[in-house]
Amino acid sequence: MSKWLKLLLGLLLSFLGLYFAFQNIDLNDLVKSFESIKYFWIFVATTLLILYTYLRSFRWRLLLFSLKPVSIKDLFASNMVGYFGNSILPFKMGEILRGYAISSNNNLKTSTVLGSIVLERVCDLGGLLILLLFVALFYSFPYDIGLSLIISSAVILLILFLLWFISFKKEYIMKRIEGTQLMDFKTVISFIKTLSSFSIGFSSLKSFKSFIYVSLLTIISWFILYLVTYYTLLSLNIQIGWVEIAVVLLLTSMAMSVPAAPGAIGTHHFATYYVMNSLLGFNSIDSQTFAIVLHAVSYLPLVAIGAFYFLKSSIQIFDVFDKDLSDEKI
Repeated sequence: MSKWLKLLLGLLLSFLGLYFAFQNIDLNDLVKSFESIKYFWIFVATTLLILYTYLRSFRWRLLLFSLKPVSIKDLFASNMVGYFGNSILPFKMGEILRGYAISSNNNLKTSTVLGSIVLERVCDLGGLLILLLFVALFYSFPYDIGLSLIISSAVILLILFLLWFISFKKEYIMKRIEGTQLMDFKTVISFIKTLSSFSIGFSSLKSFKSFIYVSLLTIISWFILYLVTYYTLLSLNIQIGWVEIAVVLLLTSMAMSVPAAPGAIGTHHFATYYVMNSLLGFNSIDSQTFAIVLHAVSYLPLVAIGAFYFLKSSIQIFDVFDKDLSDEKI
């Protein structure tokens, strides 16, 4: 599937998400809902989100430490650049942009840094799976949602296994592709180079101590996202139980993984609206207002700070399209 077709499908998903979330919106009621927002709690949620990014930067430093010590300041700036990139680039290419920013500023191979970013996402998937299993113990989902969550859990486990296998069974994979007729020589060499660099990026978790620290930071990061969701609800004076808050966090986080328009526009709004309206029984206007506010809190502050750091940097937004990982030496 070509990248343009993927972009078209992503935009279509975003459009459908926006349509189903806001097809019956009453603008007068929406304006009244915004007038009642308690902005102090928005400030608290935004502050926590920045703290969340700082903790992610610290976790990233642990994942990179076996390669080279990188300052928290650089990692925080690169994370913010990544958020900015994800807000204007399709296919979450902001992740590549932040990897490129760190590699160019710290004399590291881009593919190796990307390996650490993939490992970051593995940690996030692990945290998401723990959250999913935890919520399932206390909340009874409708059959169709429950089935989709079971399938999602299986997919997450499969992804975790494949990434573990690729990272720690590199020699086995290389032996299997030696002399293969499925790829030409140049493709095989390119694949080996990229695989080698990626596996180096995964090497930091071989230490049990590092594994514990990274796991702890991952759990704390998810708890902060839980608090961000709670305080955003509080800003609209919406009262729900702690399990229901976890349900909102779970389903909106899973929606953000769907390939759609930059910034998860549409998919995030629909998931939030669906949870609030269909699962938790809130009226349409409260659900729509919360969908808009939660997305704004989750994206606008980080994108604004990311734009600042991006403009300070020397990288160009389309550097991510020109970088050829296969040209890097092992």
